[in-house]
Formats: sequence, C-alpha cells, structure tokens
Amino acid sequence: MKKVIIAAALGAALASPYLIGIKAEEHIKQSYANVSSNPAFDMEINRYERGYLHSTAFITFTMPVEVEEGVIETLTFESEHQVQHGPLLWTADGIALGLADSQMIVDLPADFKQDILNIDDVASDSFTSFARTSFNGTTYSTITIKPTTLELESSNLEVLAGEFHATVNPQGRVSATGQWQGMKVVESGMDVLVVGATTLDVDQTYILGEVFSPTSLGVGTSQFSMAHLNINGETPDASMSIEDLTIASNSNVEDNLLAATVTMDAKNVNFAMQEFSDFRYAMSMNNLNINVLSELQTLLVNSQSDDPQQQQMLMMQVQQQLPKLLADNPRLAIDNLGITTSEGDIISDLLITIDPQKFDAANPMSMMFALQADAQGSAPFAFFEKLGMQANVDALKQQGMLVQEADTLTFKFSFSDGQALINGVAIPLG
Repeated sequence: MKKVIIAAALGAALASPYLIGIKAEEHIKQSYANVSSNPAFDMEINRYERGYLHSTAFITFTMPVEVEEGVIETLTFESEHQVQHGPLLWTADGIALGLADSQMIVDLPADFKQDILNIDDVASDSFTSFARTSFNGTTYSTITIKPTTLELESSNLEVLAGEFHATVNPQGRVSATGQWQGMKVVESGMDVLVVGATTLDVDQTYILGEVFSPTSLGVGTSQFSMAHLNINGETPDASMSIEDLTIASNSNVEDNLLAATVTMDAKNVNFAMQEFSDFRYAMSMNNLNINVLSELQTLLVNSQSDDPQQQQMLMMQVQQQLPKLLADNPRLAIDNLGITTSEGDIISDLLITIDPQKFDAANPMSMMFALQADAQGSAPFAFFEKLGMQANVDALKQQGMLVQEADTLTFKFSFSDGQALINGVAIPLG
C-alpha cells in the first residue's frame, strides 16, 4: 500500500508542472486579451508553445511612430514571453511556490537597430523584466535598468540605473514603486537634455472595468518626483530647467461620487531667461458620478469615427448623459496656481460649478446659463515692468481688465446666468 501511495505522489509531482503549465497558459492569454482591449495597445499572441517545465508565447507588438512632423509610420516588433511552470519557481526572484515565472525578451526590428541604435554595444541584460504569478493570480513584477549608452544618429543617450516593482492582484489593486537615476542626451560634447533621479509610488484600486480597459476607473494615490530636468537649447532663451518637481494625485469614491485632487510643485523653474521659485498647482474635482463617467467613457471609446452622422449621434448621446452627471452638483476647481518671482508672488484660483436646474439637454445653449465660474488673481507690477510690458499693463488697466492697488495688479472674473464680469464690470460676449 505504501508503494502505491508513494507512486501516486511521485506521479502527481511529475505531472504537476505540465498541468500547472495549462493554467499558466490560460492566465497569460487572458492577460494579453485584457491589455489588447485598450485601443492604444496592439499586441497579439502569434503562437504558444507549451512544454513540460517551460513554455514560450510569441508576441507581435505594433505601435505608431512619428518619424517626422506629420508622418506616422507603424513600428512592429516581436517579443518572446518565456514562462517557467510551477509549483516550484526559481527564475524570477529566488525559490518559491507559485503558478509561473516569466520574462519578456524583445527583438527590435533590424532597420531600427541599424538606423537608430547601435545595439551591438548594448549588453543583453541592460533591461530585464521578470514577473512571478502566485496561485491566487497575483502577479509581482520587477523591471531593472542597468547603466547603458546608446549611440543615436547624431548624439549619445546615456541611461542610468533604475529598478521598479509592481503588484497586480485579481481584485483590481495595482501598486508600484521604484526609482530611476535618470538619463541624458549628449550632442557634440554638450548635454542637451538631462533627466535627473526620479521616483514613483502608486497605489490604485480599479473599481470599474479591467486594469487596462479604456473605460476603467481606478482610485487611490500616486506620486511622481524628479530631481531636475534640464533642456539646453541653441540659445539661452530656448533653454529651460526645473528642480524638485513633484506630481501627486489622490482620489476616492463615496456613494458612487468621485472626489479627486491633483497637485504639482517645483522648487525652481528657469524659463525664457527668467528665474522663478515655488511653482504650485492644485486642482480638485468633487461629486462626479462614476456610473455616468463610465457611460461617457464607453461612448467616446466606441465612437472613433470621422463620419459626421456618427459624430452627431455621439453628441446627442453625450447630451443625454449630461443631466445625470450634473444632478449631483459636480465641482471643478483650480485651488491654487502660482509662482514666486524676485518681485513677489503671482497667485490665482478658479472655481467652476454647474446648476443642474438651469440645464436642458434638449437645448445645449442652456449650458451658458447653468455654468458659473469665479476666478481671481494678483501679481506684482514690478514683474511686468521688468519685462518691458508696462504699456501692455496700462492698456489692460484702461480697459478695466486689471486693477492696480499700490504695487500689486489684481483681477476678479465671474460668469453667471450667461453674463461675464471682470472687476465688477459687465463685458459683452460674442
């Protein structure tokens, strides 16, 4: 009896990689189907060769590339998705139990290699991507970038080290974190573009649609930061730089209503031969019905046509959704937009709301009376004086567009019931 049990256990152990390979194939094919549901991606599994311990999926990836202004060509390249079957895994990240380990190997087109990149000088492990899928369907992936120099047609691209980690689970949660030391483009011994160290931190949960679906909606947090970005143009006025840039977002849903904030900050900005500090931008949205947003996204995705009749039908369908969107009194605001100059602060804000009682879907022009907007801003007069714009400022003051209070220029704008006011004075529309 013991021999029978041992033989059965041994047979199950020997058969498990092949049987798990069947499940791994189903998972990979479904993953590519999810990605391909987005029109922005064109990926196709040409064939899938399943073995005992390993399998290989042969993928064709197609993307449009602008080779020159107004000229779009299609770039097609092949890739291999190499898969190691569980239950015992060791390819991606140490030894563990799971469904599969996988690695992507990309083969760029020959003409792309010859005409644009000197691939022969690039080590094969300069860019690696490994993923491990557990038995519950959660995938952990790691992308590693090693320092590499690529010889372009008239310059060199120097890519520094980086590493990113991401986790995607079947419940729609996506988390990612990582850092990249940046890159630079060197032309004739001069750094024409320098991207400093960057970091990424994302934690999103998709509550509508699949992760890659164009109609999906994810909520959560994200933050991107960059130490510096330098662009050195042929002349000083064609150059710019940004230091300590941070872009962050935060969103949540309560009672089917979306609330979201987006902020952007930079410590220093040099642009058009002017130096600024403490750039700040904060935008918020509230009371956006997620079900209506999903309907609008679906309409826009499914109506990719230049046919005037179809476009007119799309507009009618969008108009029918607007009363549902406005019923919850949505709010859009630029809570802060400003920057600090050597002469003082430039600050502004904007609030937009729509009164659903004043909007009639059968009469699009009613939006003019439903829309309400309020904005205000201020800036030091000396800043514009330094730029030689005093005559422009005087003209705007005479027209009532700007008001000068001591050394500060201010404006207030409002739009309500189809009437626009600037600094309390009505201005004609049209």
